[in-house]
Parts: sequence; structure tokens; C-alpha cells
Amino acid sequence: MKQTLFLISFFLTLNLFGQKPAEKVGEIEVELIGHNFKRNSDYELTKKKTNRKNRPFLKMYFDSNGTLIKSINFGKHHNTDLRLLNQINIYNYNSNGLKSKIDIWETDYDKNLSHKYYKKFDLDSTKTKIVSQKMYEVESDTIFTQKDYWFNEKGQYQGEFFDSTYYYRREYNDKNKLIKLQQIYNGELNWETNYSYSDNQRVGIFQTYYNDGKDYSKKEIRTYDKKGRLIEIEELQITRDGLEDKIKIYYDKDGVIEKIEEYDSYNREDGYELVSYRKVIVKSQVKVDSLISEKINEQIRPE
Repeated sequence: MKQTLFLISFFLTLNLFGQKPAEKVGEIEVELIGHNFKRNSDYELTKKKTNRKNRPFLKMYFDSNGTLIKSINFGKHHNTDLRLLNQINIYNYNSNGLKSKIDIWETDYDKNLSHKYYKKFDLDSTKTKIVSQKMYEVESDTIFTQKDYWFNEKGQYQGEFFDSTYYYRREYNDKNKLIKLQQIYNGELNWETNYSYSDNQRVGIFQTYYNDGKDYSKKEIRTYDKKGRLIEIEELQITRDGLEDKIKIYYDKDGVIEKIEEYDSYNREDGYELVSYRKVIVKSQVKVDSLISEKINEQIRPE
């Protein structure tokens, strides 16, 4: 009886706010569909692919200006079946267009959907920068996690504080380009990446400093097209042998990412093998211009 009353109250509340968690909203729908190539008993890649039903692992809904208002993902950690609804995020913004709140709905393994968490974003005194993100448990209305953002005297984004002992730090050159990213823990430098730039590439050299005898270094090369769009990411090992990978990004006629291919290499002499790819399907009731396409790409583009 209590469960029935809760469900009635739950759906009445949804109707009051005018939005059900799983319904379609906005003018633009974007689906991300993933495929992996299967391997045989000798761990050799075949042409057989997973996800033959072309089910999306993520759906996103944007308004006519390209602002994300809802995302839905499928497949759970211990059950990757894409018919399983996993989590729904509903986004709210302030008058300046900055995120103010994210309501997070999750399912359990019996497919019951419930409002589990919400995130709130605090702004600085000018109301132009987000300075903290707090996640609350709905049932107890207490803070579950907190992340604080910090900026230098020039207003440049520096990194995140997870607590007083664990944070990231960034440095920029006089052209406002990132040249160093560091992770600090207990006052010690754990790792850093130093960046250099050419006409169409950014090269990052990553180095760890754990002093455990296992420190290593690797190189990341990001390549951009003539429009300044990211088209390739390559990660190479420097100080030890291991897996190297490459990501290729393709765009449609409107400038939205339409496909992301992922390649692996265990031996540079043998080159890369295509191991998986993602297709992006866009259904829009409005014309997608360059500003909208960039907002959509921010949600899709590899970090």
C-alpha cells in the first residue's frame, strides 16, 4: 500500500513539473550508438560486431538553442544490456545560462526508477562562474560529494579541489593556451602533463612522480582540421611498452560529430586495428548551425 501511494505521489509530482523523466523533450534528439568488434579464441579481431540491434547507449535532448536539457543512458555496470534503463539526468539553468541544478534518476536491478541524487552549482559574486558543485542524496538531503573549482587572478580556470589535500592545477601561456596540468595529493606532485603547440597539433607529455619504481611517461597528440575541429587523438608510450591507441573523429555537413573510431596497437610495427566505433544520430526540428553543433559536440567529443 505504501509503495502504491508513493508511486501515485511520484507521478503527480512529475506532472506538476511538466516533465516525466523518460519522455522526449526539446527540439533536438541525439543518440550515441556503440559497436565493438568481437575477437576469436586466439584474441584476433573479427568482422563480427556487437549491438546488432543498433541500440543507443546514450540519448540526449537539447532545446532549439543547443542547450542540453536531458540525458538518458542504458546498460548497467554488471549488466550491459542496452535495453536496461540506467540513469536519467535532467538539467536546469540560471538566467545567465549556467547550470544551476541536475536531477539524477537511477534504476535498480529490478528496473525501478527513483530520484536518487541532485547536483547544485554555486556561482561567484559576479554570477558568471561556477565555483562549486555539490551532489546531494535525495532521501537524506545531505551532501554526498563536493567539488570546488578555482581560478587564478586572471580569471583562468585552474582546476578542481576535491578536498584540501587533492586537487588539479593548470598553467597557461600569454595566449591563454594550457601549457601544464598537474595533480597534487597531500602536497606532493603525483603527475603532470606539459603541452606544446604547432599550427594544427597539441602535443602533451604525461609523466608520473609516484617514486614507486613504476613511474612512466606517454605522449598525446591532438590534431585539428582547418576549421579548428579536433579530428584525431593519438596516445603513445614513451618509457615502456604497452597498449597505444588512436581516436578518429568525423563530422557531418552541419558540423556535428557523426562518427568516432577507436584503434588499438600492441606493436607499432604492426600498426593500428579498428576495435570499436560510435555513430551519432541527430534528429532535429530546427536548423543546426555552427553554434548549436558546437554545443552538441561538447557533450560528445572525447576528453
